[in-house]
Amino acid sequence: MLIKNLWRRRTRTLLTALGVAIGVAAVIALTAFGEGMADGFQGVMAASEADLTVGQKDAMMLLFSSVDVEVGAELKQIPGVHAVAGTIVGFVQMTDAPYFVVMGEDPRSFAMARYRLIAGGPITGRYQMLLGHIAARNFGKTVGDTFHLAGSRYRIVGIYETGVSMEDGGGVIGLRDAQSAFEKRDKVTYFAVQVEGADLAEPVRAVIEARWDGLAVTRTGEATRSDEFLDLYRSMGLYIGLFAALIGGLGMMNTTLMSVMERTREIGVFRALGWGRLRVVRMILGESLLLAGLGGLLGIGLGLGLIRLAQTVPAVEPLLADQLSPTFLLQAFGLALILGLVGSLYPAWRAAQLAPIEAMRYEGGAGGGMGRWASWWSRRAITRGPLRALLRRPARTGLTVVGIGLGVGFVVAMMGLVDGMLASFTSLAGAGQADLIAEQAGASDISFSEIDERVAVRLRSRPEVKAVSRILLAFPAVGDVPIFFIFGLDPQEPYIQHYRVREGRLPLRTGEIALGRFGAENLEKGIGDTLRLSGTGYTVVGIYENGSSYEDAGGLMLLKDTQELANKPRKVSLLAIQLEDPARATELAPALEALYPELMITRAEGFTERAQDFQTTRVAFNTLIGLTMVVGGVVMTNAMLMSVFERTQEIGVLRALGWRRRRVIGMVLAESIVLAVFSAVVGSLIGVGLNWSLRFVPAYSSLLTPLYTPWTFAQVLGMAAGLGSLGGLYPAWRAASLQPIEALRYE
Repeated sequence: MLIKNLWRRRTRTLLTALGVAIGVAAVIALTAFGEGMADGFQGVMAASEADLTVGQKDAMMLLFSSVDVEVGAELKQIPGVHAVAGTIVGFVQMTDAPYFVVMGEDPRSFAMARYRLIAGGPITGRYQMLLGHIAARNFGKTVGDTFHLAGSRYRIVGIYETGVSMEDGGGVIGLRDAQSAFEKRDKVTYFAVQVEGADLAEPVRAVIEARWDGLAVTRTGEATRSDEFLDLYRSMGLYIGLFAALIGGLGMMNTTLMSVMERTREIGVFRALGWGRLRVVRMILGESLLLAGLGGLLGIGLGLGLIRLAQTVPAVEPLLADQLSPTFLLQAFGLALILGLVGSLYPAWRAAQLAPIEAMRYEGGAGGGMGRWASWWSRRAITRGPLRALLRRPARTGLTVVGIGLGVGFVVAMMGLVDGMLASFTSLAGAGQADLIAEQAGASDISFSEIDERVAVRLRSRPEVKAVSRILLAFPAVGDVPIFFIFGLDPQEPYIQHYRVREGRLPLRTGEIALGRFGAENLEKGIGDTLRLSGTGYTVVGIYENGSSYEDAGGLMLLKDTQELANKPRKVSLLAIQLEDPARATELAPALEALYPELMITRAEGFTERAQDFQTTRVAFNTLIGLTMVVGGVVMTNAMLMSVFERTQEIGVLRALGWRRRRVIGMVLAESIVLAVFSAVVGSLIGVGLNWSLRFVPAYSSLLTPLYTPWTFAQVLGMAAGLGSLGGLYPAWRAASLQPIEALRYE
């Protein structure tokens, strides 16, 4: 009976199952992305066959660590140490791979055992390279080919696999080559240490930490602060996917409620024949769970298919998890069943409350009685406008509005946060009257950009350049603050002039730091307090507020202090360039970039348009918008199709009274567009409310500052109108295709 009831409305059943399936598929696909990113970074930071990993103390992630290479020789002299291997981790922006990881390893070290060769042989000399099997396939390379990396040519001598997608989508070069390519001649990212026995790990660790205040030691498998940061990646995909799943769940509630309404008289007959309320509830719950189960199975298949499809894109494949556990897939299926259960509770309760006599007299289900009532309602409720027609079924309309509104709210919230982030970095780039901003060419992220200070000296000598300010970004781990930016500047250079001091002064001597207002509040620090970073104490001498969330949530130190803190002597992240004639910025940017191929130079106000990390953010954001719109479109189509089913006889009356098909199509499309636009208004309020709630999370509110413009809401309304048009096309066509005689006989 359950299957028969669902089969009676095959199109509606399929659309509802598809809505749930897309939500489940979103959870699976986005979780695969989050897991892939987290597992990839974690795999890159995991030293193979090592008992201990030695990195820079208080680095937000081991990837940002920098340790003097001479430390390795001293580590080898510690009693109980069997072997030491230094590793450099670098990320390079390739044409088809924005996060191409390059590992620099000593070919003679035990760390090379991590890379299992499946073709070719090991590295035996300079400018040789091992390529991961994913990268080899994506770039069409094999043993003996040449690979261009960081301005040098490497001969591929072997193909490897590690089981970590991000590593298998990258490559391995010799340690000396990596130090040269990434300008870290006397540095490594971390050291992997093997001890002579498991019982010696803790004693050796204690010796290292006692001898070097600036180093941190972790045991293999031990939880670190990096793991906490990577958990954000893991949870990101799941939480975003749950939004899509929730929309699908509300669509299911809508469908189930409509099913109850159109079968009111049928349920009244069952009750008159002796069915108890519990049996009616079981019937409704059973149908909903069956429908949810169908959607769950379809969603699992669709999600796995999306992952396989995404893996065909070279830029995306290394960022996805290789496989998801059966336990997670069962959890995704369970999520679909929960959506079905929760979505059917209210409709089941409503069905159980129907009194047999009243239910059997119900005339509003699939069209009900005809004659003067239908003609009157057709004239009054339909022809007077789409809004009145939508308000005929306030419960169904409300559920549709909430379902689509949640999706729109998510889009509005994300648009506000992304626009806020871009505006903050744009204002930050243009601060200090900078006309051009220079970043390391090929850097996949600002945090990985490293420019030799000597480049700034050469730029200053050019006649068209008025001044150059050096900027170094550091990301030390501080207390419970998730992300803390340190800006290293020279007080003699113009970029520092945009800092607006509220209390105290800016740093003038080594060992001093000024905090942004948000940073001071989050760390509970004031003038005269000491802030410890990587084992060194810095005196707070000032509090500033610039209006840029990233600056105001961080701190300012002298450039030399920041270079020492980040262990990046003579390195900077960005160069802020002032021109003698600012009007020539557009002309000079490509000209200077051609003269300095190691730099990516762009106008300050267009910096976020070219930087790779911001481009990646835009791509991810547009993908999420597309996903949300697809789910919303299915919900919209389902709602309008149910409206057409319900009003079949009324449409038959209109057709019999002379309405042409074009007019019927216009009526249904108008209702669909009005419903979508109203949902957009509600969704905008939801999105603004979501971002407003961030103020109750102080650690994040200072970084996640939304920005809304009229263009933001105009885009949302435009997307909603398009969604309404697309979602109403099939229902409108179906309504217009109804023959008057058949429609009048519809039951």
